[in-house]
Amino acid sequence: MRLRRFTLTTLATAASLCAALTPVTAVAQERPTGSQNGTATVVNTKSRAQLDAYWTPERIRTAKPMPAPEVSAVQPSSDTAAEVTDKPVHVPATKPVASSGVQTRSSVWGTVGRLYFTIPGKGDYICSGNVVTSNNRSVVATARHCGFGEGGTNYRFAPNYNKGNAPYGWWGWRSAGWVTGGGQENDSAFLVLDTPGGRRVQDIVGSTGIGFNWSSNYAHIIGLPADQDFAVWCEGQGYAGPGGQRLMNNCNGLSGGASGGAWIENYQPDGSATQTGAYSGSYGSAAAASAYGNSTYDVWNGAQNS
Repeated sequence: MRLRRFTLTTLATAASLCAALTPVTAVAQERPTGSQNGTATVVNTKSRAQLDAYWTPERIRTAKPMPAPEVSAVQPSSDTAAEVTDKPVHVPATKPVASSGVQTRSSVWGTVGRLYFTIPGKGDYICSGNVVTSNNRSVVATARHCGFGEGGTNYRFAPNYNKGNAPYGWWGWRSAGWVTGGGQENDSAFLVLDTPGGRRVQDIVGSTGIGFNWSSNYAHIIGLPADQDFAVWCEGQGYAGPGGQRLMNNCNGLSGGASGGAWIENYQPDGSATQTGAYSGSYGSAAAASAYGNSTYDVWNGAQNS
């Protein structure tokens, strides 16, 4: 296991002068067959101005890392075998298609970022999220336990966040969807971000690809723990847990605040990758992630076309 900090490498100035790249469209493929959990959605009713006004410097400073769910919350279900028996689906990563004034490359290190939110009656919290490929170019993958199903609101996301610095700015949210029930997918969720000034997050930073019903392979987990406040990773061989979730041994350092980070496979030298799960916390001594299967596909497909 290696836990690393990553600093985004600046490309040559000439790169920003190149013509915009053609985006890869995340056309919904034929839905895999097999059992599924339930899904739920919610729509934001607050304006962008209300959201910006809410996140005062004091609230940002005092927001707490969202506690991970208890181990007992992940129970075996009929979806356990889905990762190895159902039809795999893969939607590839995309590169940025518009200049943001900050040079970037198509890399998961530019798409992963900080997520702020509120749970009414409990307080303000932080998690992690990652921009994944979608038709509306506005979808962020995160974990269900980051406020979803608890009345979570005031969601706000900054890709490539690093110790308070948000080089691409902050996005609010339009809607969210998540998987309900038990089994391998029970901690998966997706946010649909707003488009401030017509800016779509995927156009600005690119996106990580997304895969459903993949087998457990060598993987990286990337998130932003609160005690470091920048993106770090660990890596190792993934394997299936008793509920079909992804597990990885010897992954220390992804503490509170990293929840909702990306479990990725097929990491490439250019930083592109495929997200196949959402980091949930720990399962005993192992790091755990909800594996993306049929139900997660349904939630993502609804989010990308909303």
